[in-house]
Amino acid sequence: MGLELLVRVRRSTIVVGVIAALFAAVYAAPSHGLALALGAAWSLVNLRLLELLIVALTGADRGLTRMRIRAGLALAGMLALFGAGALMLANLPPITVVAGFLMPFAVLTFKALSLMLLSSRAWRRITGNPRRMGTLVLAIGLAAWASAPLFAGAADPHDARAPAHAESAAGVPAVGHDAGHGGAATEHGGEHGAAAHGESSGPQKFANVITVLSRAFPEAGWVQFLHHYEVLVFSLLVAALICVIAALASRNAKMIPGGLQNVVELLVESLHDFIVGILGPRHGPRFVPFLGTLFLYIWVMNLSGLIPFMEAPTSSLNVTFALAIVVFLYVQWIGLRGLGPVGYLDHLLGQPRDLTGWLLAPLMLPIHVLGELAKPISLSCRLFGNIFGEDMLLVAFVSLGITTLAWSGLPFGLPLQFPFLFLALLTGTLQALVFTVLSTIYLLLMLPHDDHGHEEQAHSPAH
Repeated sequence: MGLELLVRVRRSTIVVGVIAALFAAVYAAPSHGLALALGAAWSLVNLRLLELLIVALTGADRGLTRMRIRAGLALAGMLALFGAGALMLANLPPITVVAGFLMPFAVLTFKALSLMLLSSRAWRRITGNPRRMGTLVLAIGLAAWASAPLFAGAADPHDARAPAHAESAAGVPAVGHDAGHGGAATEHGGEHGAAAHGESSGPQKFANVITVLSRAFPEAGWVQFLHHYEVLVFSLLVAALICVIAALASRNAKMIPGGLQNVVELLVESLHDFIVGILGPRHGPRFVPFLGTLFLYIWVMNLSGLIPFMEAPTSSLNVTFALAIVVFLYVQWIGLRGLGPVGYLDHLLGQPRDLTGWLLAPLMLPIHVLGELAKPISLSCRLFGNIFGEDMLLVAFVSLGITTLAWSGLPFGLPLQFPFLFLALLTGTLQALVFTVLSTIYLLLMLPHDDHGHEEQAHSPAH
C-alpha cells in the first residue's frame, strides 16, 4: 500500500508541477518556471532512488551481491543528484528550486488532509445536502475571483520595470546598479531595444520550449544555437519520433498484430493501397516507401504544433520549400532514369509526333520547363500558408479569449480556440494528403506510359 501511495504521489506531483511551472513561466519569468519544474523533477528522482534503496535493503530477495549492486547504484544516483542540485541552486532562482523540491511533500500532505476531510462527518453532512454543497462551491469561486487580481499583480514583474524600460528606450540610462556603467548600459540597451523591436514587428506564435529557454538564459551560447536552428531541431525531433515508433512497432512482429503494430500496419497498408491506386500495380509499390514516408513526416510535423511547447516545422517556408525541392529533384531523376535523356527531352517538348507537334515544340518547351519549376513553389507555399495560418488563427482566438476576461483580473481566459483545434487536426491531415497526392501525380506524369495505361488496360482481358 505504501509503494502504491508513492506512485500516486509521483503522478499527482507531475501534473501539479507541469501546471505550476507553466503559470510561473507565464506570470513570473521563464527562469522561475524552469526552476520549479527542475526542482520537482529533482525531488521525484531522489524519492525514486530512495525507494529503490529501501527495497534493495528490505526486499524478499536479499542476495548479498544483488543487494550491494542496487544499493550502490541508488547511492551513486543520489550523489549525482546532489551535484545537479548544486548547479540548479547556483544558476536558477534558489527559492523557486526549493519550492519545486518540496512539491512532492506538499502533495503528500494535501493527500493526507484530503483523506481526513473525506472521511470526516462534516464533509458527509456538506455533500449530503445539495444546497450546502452549492453554497460551498460558490464561496470558493467568489474567493478565488476576489483574490486573483492580488496574485496577478504580485506575480507581474513588468509593471515595476516599466519606467526603467521607458527611460532606456528614450536613450537615458536607468538609475540603479548600472548607473556607473552609463555608456555601456545605453549601448546594450540600444542593441536589445532594436532586437526586441525586430522580434515584435512580425506576428508572434506560441512560445515553444526553445523560446522559453532563450528567455530564461539569453546569454547562453547553446541556447542561441538552438534558437537559431530551432526549425531544424523540431524537424529532427519529429523524424526521431517516427523512427522510434516504427522501431517499437516492428521490434516483436507477430502474425496476429495487436496494439501499436496493428495501428502502424493499418496505416502502412492504407498508404500502400492509396498510392498503388494512383500509380498502378506496375509502378506503385516502388514509390510507396518514399511517398508514404513523405506523408507521415509532413503529417506529424503539421500536428506537432498543437502540442504545448512544440512547434510545427511546416509553418516555416524553409522546411516546406526543402520538402518541395526534394520532391522536384526526385521526380526529375525518375524521369531521366525512366525515359532516358532523349525521352526526357521529348517529354518536355510535348512528345511531338506530327508536323503540328514539331511546330509547337519551341512553345511547349518553355511552358513545360516553367511548369516543372512552378511545382515546388506551389507545393511549398500551399503547405506553409495553411499551417502558418492555422497557428495565427489559434493565436488570435487565444488572445481574444484572454481579452474577454481581462476585466476580471483572472490569470486565464475563455478557451475560444478549443473548437479550432479539431479544425487544425483536419486541415493538418488534409494538407499532408494534398502534398502527397500532388507528388504522386507529378511522378505519374513523369513515368513512362502508353497513353496513361490505356493500351495496357485494353490488353489485360486477353491475358
